[in-house]
Amino acid sequence: MTSVILVCSQDAELYLLLAHILHREGFEAQLAASEDDAVDACTTSAISAVLLDCAGWPGDVAPLCSLLKEAGLPVGALIGGDMRSQHLQLIRAGLEEVITRPLSPSKLLAFLNTVGPGPNAVTAPSFVVPAEFVFEQQAVVFAGRRIDLAPIEARILKFLLENQGQISTREQLIDAVWTNPRRVDRRTVDVHIGRLRKAVGGLRSLRVRTVYGAGYALEFHDA
Repeated sequence: MTSVILVCSQDAELYLLLAHILHREGFEAQLAASEDDAVDACTTSAISAVLLDCAGWPGDVAPLCSLLKEAGLPVGALIGGDMRSQHLQLIRAGLEEVITRPLSPSKLLAFLNTVGPGPNAVTAPSFVVPAEFVFEQQAVVFAGRRIDLAPIEARILKFLLENQGQISTREQLIDAVWTNPRRVDRRTVDVHIGRLRKAVGGLRSLRVRTVYGAGYALEFHDA
């Protein structure tokens, strides 16, 4: 299976250049032009690694790097010579490789040589999603039924699946799901849990249970 490299960039010319190099080396390129694009790609696609173009990225790249690392993905950053402070932040976030701009093909190829095949699109690196779950863009298919989900609710559902049989606290959900946990309060979690619960409300065999004073748990029942 061809390894897919997610290119996070708003520079169309750079993306086309990277896509050409990746294709020549036997990889497939996929573009993410926003943080939501990147999150959706990691949720729905078999991504093997990420190239993060720091120049001109709309927002702080360090939280995005941390999120990608939490997903178990190798991350390489394309950094200009005047980005020393950002470079240090990315290293703290778990960055594997720095590729300076103008682009160094040898550095890029060295990073690509460390990349193996991506995980299956319906699995995550740290756990196995039950076979009846298939995550798609903006939706999840459960037992043959397609349920529309926003990216945040999809990530919450995946985290609850990862911890099925356990109680997940609001703090754990905030740390695992949001790119900037410090800006998220407990009430925000409750709102998104409510939306997730409403989305799956028609499924008799699946329930998001509130454990008062503790958090939330995902439960399965015989239909």
